[in-house]
Amino acid sequence: MVTWQCTIWQRLHRWDAWITQKMHLPPGHPLRWLVVVGAHLGDGPLWLGLWAAGWLYWRQRPDLQRGILTWVASAILAAVVTYIIKFAVKRPRPRQVAGFYSQRYDAHAFPSGHATRMGTVALWGSALFPGWQPAFWGISLWCALSRVTLGVHYLGDVVAGFLIGALVSWGMMMVGG
Repeated sequence: MVTWQCTIWQRLHRWDAWITQKMHLPPGHPLRWLVVVGAHLGDGPLWLGLWAAGWLYWRQRPDLQRGILTWVASAILAAVVTYIIKFAVKRPRPRQVAGFYSQRYDAHAFPSGHATRMGTVALWGSALFPGWQPAFWGISLWCALSRVTLGVHYLGDVVAGFLIGALVSWGMMMVGG
């Protein structure tokens, strides 16, 4: 039974590594700047600033303020789940790229923390600001796929991270109301 499970995981990893390699955009490519920008759209400090600005801007809208706070709580809970999995699985990154993660505290690839955050962005942003739904989903997918195209994550890392963020957000929405 263990051999059968290992074979499936080995096959999934080989497929994941193959498709990730096909998605890679090498340094010097004319569109690389677009990937670099996209890869940073999920940075935690950026979203902390946006959440704080939104909470302050909509101080006359307690419903939006409450929604933003629950969004932040979802992102924190999803990040905790992600980091527990990261340190249990310890999957190495496809390649080392300076400036896109901390090699000290975020050396593991699976699941992607950026994609986890962007899973919360897609769901919560769409729920709180329905007119902006395409923008939230577009930015979220751009960020997650840029992490793969840049080579700091396997495709499976970002799919798993995105699903964690989306599922935690969905669960918080169901609990909250």
